[in-house]
Amino acid sequence: VIFETKSNRIAIHVDKDSSQHVNNQKEDWAFKFDKILHNASQEDTYEECGDDIVESVLNGYNGTIMAYGQTGAGKTFTMMGGTQSYKYRGIAPR
Repeated sequence: VIFETKSNRIAIHVDKDSSQHVNNQKEDWAFKFDKILHNASQEDTYEECGDDIVESVLNGYNGTIMAYGQTGAGKTFTMMGGTQSYKYRGIAPR
């Protein structure tokens, strides 16, 4: 796995199976991303991802905030938040 933070890119290489049969398995993948929010608070996540969209919606434009990812990655917590404290509210309640 190669992280190229200057170009916002992740490159992954997986060697093919070396058995004696034809293997058309893809070896290399590349993904682009806008930003990584590592250990970000709910407030930081809202300011980075939701604030501009909400402002645009209030000005009459259409806007969508969508959480996508692996099971257990925190999509629901990011969108809805936690019940422990007001500061843990997610993007939607803000």
